[in-house]
Amino acid sequence: MIFVPFTGMDHHKKCVTFGAGLIYDETIESYKWLLDKFLKTHKKQPKLVLTYQDAAVKQVVRVVFDQSIHRLCMWHIVKKIPLKISGDLLANTDLRVSIHKLVWNLFITPSTFEEQWKLLIDDLNLSDHHWLTEIYAFREQWVPCYFREIQWCCLMKTTSRCESSNSLFKVNTSHANTLVQFLLCFGTALDRQRKTQLELDIETSTTTPKMPEKPPLEIHASKIYTRKIFLEVQKEICRGMRQCYIISSSELDGIKKFNIAHTNNRFKVVNNYMVDFNAHDTTVSCSYMGFTRVGYMCRHAFCMFRYNQVELIPNKYLPARWMRNVLPDRVHDISNNYSAEDDEESVIRRNMFELLTEYADRLRHKPDCLNSLLPDTVDVTIKPPTGIRNKGSGTKRQVDVVEKLLENCNKNPRLCHKCNKYVIDHDSRNCENVKAAKEAVAAAAAVLADAAVAKSTTDRPVNRYATRSKRVAST
Repeated sequence: MIFVPFTGMDHHKKCVTFGAGLIYDETIESYKWLLDKFLKTHKKQPKLVLTYQDAAVKQVVRVVFDQSIHRLCMWHIVKKIPLKISGDLLANTDLRVSIHKLVWNLFITPSTFEEQWKLLIDDLNLSDHHWLTEIYAFREQWVPCYFREIQWCCLMKTTSRCESSNSLFKVNTSHANTLVQFLLCFGTALDRQRKTQLELDIETSTTTPKMPEKPPLEIHASKIYTRKIFLEVQKEICRGMRQCYIISSSELDGIKKFNIAHTNNRFKVVNNYMVDFNAHDTTVSCSYMGFTRVGYMCRHAFCMFRYNQVELIPNKYLPARWMRNVLPDRVHDISNNYSAEDDEESVIRRNMFELLTEYADRLRHKPDCLNSLLPDTVDVTIKPPTGIRNKGSGTKRQVDVVEKLLENCNKNPRLCHKCNKYVIDHDSRNCENVKAAKEAVAAAAAVLADAAVAKSTTDRPVNRYATRSKRVAST
């Protein structure tokens, strides 16, 4: 049977499996049944569907996911260049490099792409080439510049994540497995994904990233984004400070317009972008369209924020997709495991721990509120043991420890060792804890004296052989 996984991206930019299906053959009827079941389970259509170049899949996606945008994997198309174009032409020209530069360019407009494509084809006299003419005819389905205005369009441009998922499942299963064995292996692979996701969540919530300069925007981003996304946003903030500068600015009807220079690592200007900023509702619009493509602000917007002394990223530009704790708790609920206990006490304990974790996560960076969850402190008085009878070593050790504590308490010129108060505030010799320590010393000394008396009156055997015989008999 043919295994078909539905692969996406989580808030750590890791592969996540939304579902999977087993079909008998790769026909229109089989694909339609599979997509119908997927839609029935998830109750909504995906915003964008990325598949390889297959006629049956293309027809079914158009019918079942009629509200989704269907794109083709550009890598599967571009990799056919050596097969479709003669070797002499590729060896004597830079056709392959030119096509790659033109196709993978995310910053040009569709009209610019069409002009440069026509110039490239005319220069090499390839206007009659059948395959190049064919892929140009459906360019809207695989060239990224035609998707530049679609939200999240640059998160996935190829089906490489599907290939990664296939590799993951192949590690855990074999073609010789039965259906039951395959389902168990499939569950193991999903557990690995959830484990990786949970480890990244814990790393994000329990560690602090490196921030050498610590500008306010960077500090704010570190508290709201996951670690993977924060590192990318941090790069944009730093590049907005170092590799971008404002060439000119103007204001019209309360909207500030900035012309910002975009430089490379050698600080050479490679492009200019226009950024509009409305201070009344904190609306930002950049011709780079970084937020539209990847879901977080670009370096040009951060450069404008620094100029206008904006210290917090506006809430409208903080999508939940990249936030911490965006997943519901039931995703990592232990009750989803086959070995989870389902008795009443175990269920109550799990629910209690989940609620405590949820409250602690919601009150992050609020120490006053977190303190309200802690129980009231209770003073505990520990008294020395009484009635100990042994050979004296343990009692003597106890006396030595107490005497040492008492000596430290009396000799410390600044802090009382027992009550943790400064000597200037009270007399350590009259401290209640010191009195208790002296009483403990006296009690321990009395115990030591009793032990010494008991030891002296104990009958001893006459010779060592009698002692050995008595021990053997007692044994």
